Amino acid sequence: MAETAYKHLQCQAIVLAITETQLQGDPISEQLRADLLTALERSGARNVVLDFQKINFVSSVAFRPLLSLHRRLKEQGGRLILCGMSERVAEVFQVTRLVSTTGTSAAPFELQRDVPAAIASLFQKSA
Repeated sequence: MAETAYKHLQCQAIVLAITETQLQGDPISEQLRADLLTALERSGARNVVLDFQKINFVSSVAFRPLLSLHRRLKEQGGRLILCGMSERVAEVFQVTRLVSTTGTSAAPFELQRDVPAAIASLFQKSA
C-alpha cells in the first residue's frame, strides 16, 4: 500500500461512487477493477463504502472488480460496504448471495441503504 503524506492523520474509509449506469461487459469491468484498486492504494484507507446510486443494471461481470476489492480489503483487515442500490440491483446481489444486510453471514459484501448508513455501520462495528 502506498504511504500517505500525512503526519497526523489516517484515512479510516473512503467513499467511492460508481459513475456508470450499467455495469456490463469486460471493458467496464476491468477498468472499474483498476480504478477501485488504485483509489484504495492512493487513499491509504482500510475501509471502502461503494455507492451504487447511479447503477440501474448489473451483469455478473460486475462481481469481478468487487471481489478483487473485497479480497484486498480483507487482506488488510478492512471492510467493503455497498450502498445506494435500487431494488432491482440489490435483488441481483441477494439472489446470488453476495450481500448481507446484517453483516453476520458469510456473504462477501455488506449492504446498507445509503452512504450515511454505511459509514455509521463501519464505525459502529469498529468502536
